[in-house]
Amino acid sequence: MKHSKGQTGALRARLLTCGATAAILTACVFTAPAMAQDAPAAAPDDGQAIVISGIRRGIQDAISVKKRSSQIVEAVSAEDIGKLPDASIAESIARLPGIAAQRTNGRAQSLSIRGLGPDYTVTTLNGREQVSTSDNRSVEFDQYPSELISQVLVYKTPNAGMVSQGLAGTADLLTVRPLAYGKRAAAINLRGELNSEEAAIGGMKNSGNRFSAMYIDQFMDGKVGLALGYAHTDSPYQVQKKEPWGDGGYPTHQGKMILGGEKDGIISSNLTRDGYMGVLEFKPNDQLHITIDAYHSDFRELQKIARLEYPLYWSSATLQPGYTVGNNFITHGVFTGVKAVVENYTNEREAKLDSLGFNVGYDLNDHWNLLADVAVSKVERDDLILESTAGTGPGGQGATDTITFDTPDNYGLSTLKGVIDYSNFNTIFLTDPGGWGGPANRAGYVKAPHIEDELTTIKLAARRRIDDGFFSSVAFGVNQSSRTKDKKGVEGFIMLKTAPAVVVPEKYRMGVTDASFLGGVSGMISYDGLAMWKDGFFNFQQDVSQDAVKKTWNVDETVTTLFVKADIDSEVFGIPLTGNIGLMHQAAEQTATSAFTDGTASGTKIRSESAKYDDLLPSVSLNFAVADDMTLRLGAGTTIVRPRMDDMAAGIGYGPTSDNGQPVIFNGQQYYWSGGGGNPGLKPWKANAFDMSLEKYFGRKGYVSAAIFHKDMTSYIFNQTILRDYSGVPLTNANCFNNNVFVCTQADAKRTGTVSVMQNGSGGWIKGLELSASIPGEMIWEPLNGFGLVVSAAFNDSEINPSGSNPIQLPGLSKKVVNTTIYYENHGFSARISNRYRGEFLGEVPDYTNSLQSRYVAAESLIDAQVSYEFQEGTLKGLTLSFSGTNLTNEPFKLYTQGNPANVMRHEVYGSTYLFGVNYKFF
Repeated sequence: MKHSKGQTGALRARLLTCGATAAILTACVFTAPAMAQDAPAAAPDDGQAIVISGIRRGIQDAISVKKRSSQIVEAVSAEDIGKLPDASIAESIARLPGIAAQRTNGRAQSLSIRGLGPDYTVTTLNGREQVSTSDNRSVEFDQYPSELISQVLVYKTPNAGMVSQGLAGTADLLTVRPLAYGKRAAAINLRGELNSEEAAIGGMKNSGNRFSAMYIDQFMDGKVGLALGYAHTDSPYQVQKKEPWGDGGYPTHQGKMILGGEKDGIISSNLTRDGYMGVLEFKPNDQLHITIDAYHSDFRELQKIARLEYPLYWSSATLQPGYTVGNNFITHGVFTGVKAVVENYTNEREAKLDSLGFNVGYDLNDHWNLLADVAVSKVERDDLILESTAGTGPGGQGATDTITFDTPDNYGLSTLKGVIDYSNFNTIFLTDPGGWGGPANRAGYVKAPHIEDELTTIKLAARRRIDDGFFSSVAFGVNQSSRTKDKKGVEGFIMLKTAPAVVVPEKYRMGVTDASFLGGVSGMISYDGLAMWKDGFFNFQQDVSQDAVKKTWNVDETVTTLFVKADIDSEVFGIPLTGNIGLMHQAAEQTATSAFTDGTASGTKIRSESAKYDDLLPSVSLNFAVADDMTLRLGAGTTIVRPRMDDMAAGIGYGPTSDNGQPVIFNGQQYYWSGGGGNPGLKPWKANAFDMSLEKYFGRKGYVSAAIFHKDMTSYIFNQTILRDYSGVPLTNANCFNNNVFVCTQADAKRTGTVSVMQNGSGGWIKGLELSASIPGEMIWEPLNGFGLVVSAAFNDSEINPSGSNPIQLPGLSKKVVNTTIYYENHGFSARISNRYRGEFLGEVPDYTNSLQSRYVAAESLIDAQVSYEFQEGTLKGLTLSFSGTNLTNEPFKLYTQGNPANVMRHEVYGSTYLFGVNYKFF
């Protein structure tokens, strides 16, 4: 049915996000999501402005965006200029319904949306996809200071006008629009930071600081807008870690489980980041609007690890008689002959990220609008991962320890107590105490990967407004993105130059690391291995094994997207209806270059393989205004997210089987070749998604909502063994020669073998229920004015079986996620306490070399709090004092064995972090 212009305008005001500014590329093709925090405050009847700031302002602005969106969206908005409600963006996003964060070294770094891990989410900055400092596509949020972000939108349903969108959702980080902000403003923010745990490693600290400044202004009678921002972070963190040996699978002794060994350590780290943001807008008339966005980040992280490794049952150590036997474990005993390893590791990361966007919108007339958008995003990352070992002497030499252990009978953490003093520089030497082999005089290992990632996008689009009819406008266009990601994985052994064991020189000694938390060890030697490496103290021999060579690769890809989208503004059976319907066609070309190696120089080849594919992606969003301030939203669409780059490009390592060896049995047949690695022909993860949400709003003050979703995973990437032709591959592997006699005649004659790679399978499903509410206290009882509650709960389930015979766990899926915030705000005083609960899940966590591993993560409940006071009058007007604390209960981070959460294989504690801040807002 058709509407009058008055009816149409009212509907748009109630339900549409599109309307703030035509400058940036976000959910709508031509216009940005409404940024309510940038609008001037409304004035009451008496002509005096009501200024809402702080917690309630952020909540109301987020509700306003959610209410007017044409999609199912969650939002978090700045409480004031340069002030998101949390110290990091990831923590702010993790409070939204259906979203959970995974901690890395105590920081919320990666996100799961609706039970799908980071690989399934696309992150954009002002609507443009960003490169990543990680080895893959998932964005690490600690690259973006929260002080420079004015709003974050998480789109849960697709929109054909969003050329960059994920399968789980799309997280769009937005910077301020100075013309939409509409007035001059400036603010500075200074915060001191303290970790509750002392820095146990010499030269490190447990205190830091944060500083930020923001300036917004308009010139030439509102035709030019400028926003500039700077944010500096100097943030320490501490980790205490215990890791029982065996990846959670204990050995048995006389039918009882026993501790195989343990790695206990402490990490002291410091993160330093400088972020710069700039926005320039030019709108000389009602037809032309030009916006230039720029962002730069300098990031450095220094991580020092001190650890003691105790080889016990799985070693040459001897269990003495007289041990105690429990129901499940050997609960108490003594090992003699223990050759402990003293480890001083250093991880250093430096990364630079640049993002630049240029957007032009032009109204030809009352009906036609044109848009052009060009953007480039680039990152360079360098890691230095140095593993330096020490002990009483090289493997087989030096004193051995006597370790008394106590293990709870219910899979608790063991305590260990030895007799050797590991803090004595005169008796603990640089050496290879574990006898791990490699070159002579080995004393550790070093990795120095280098990553470059560059993404360029060009978008051209047009929109035709329609005055009367079911549709209000039609938009169409083309977007092309070109991305290149290179990883160079240089690594190898470090060796002592003169002897298999040497004393640490005085100039590199950093004192003694406090190891008392381990139970029976007071300390261990601490030294600056990084300085020793940079000074040339060690020799270096590059590792040319398969695992090392495969870590150098390149991926080039070009994705061309054609789209058409029609906006709906009508009514059905008297019910106002808005939304959109659209179609995207994506054509991808990808090339992966990597090594094909048997671990020898002559058997290593560099190969480039290419693939092409295309996808047709329909989507529809319908919003029914079923009652006053009540909206029923329906969404459906096909979504994709491109495969991980290391799955595409990691080189193939292969090996022939000798005539006397055991051939590979696959599908009942024998094969004399096998290998594993990347697959350049991978196609995206793909799903058909269905969503329904019912939302009831109470103006801008509060809302309640319930949503259900279901995703059919029509394409799922998983590891699979397939056949490969090894014709023409040289038989240079050492297995093929025995006393110079060739012993691979079967492999030479039968060139078909197996290879284990990631493949596209048929998928499965994921579904969930999300309940959320934001309730101000005065809605319930007037004396509760100023109090409020924000709460959400998500319940997810999945069944993923891409092979048809072996169900697998979906990474990132927690069956239960609950976020709760209670707040009070009145007369300049504000306070909140928040809890984030996340159920157990399969996560990707870094090991001690920063390589990612899939591990089961135990459920956790994190409590944060914040108190602040804003002076609202007098000479101190504009000044705000704040105090906040995160992880107040020092919640541990635990990894466990599948199916047995009590069987902990890693236990980490980070302490609490406290921030005291002073914020001053000018004008």
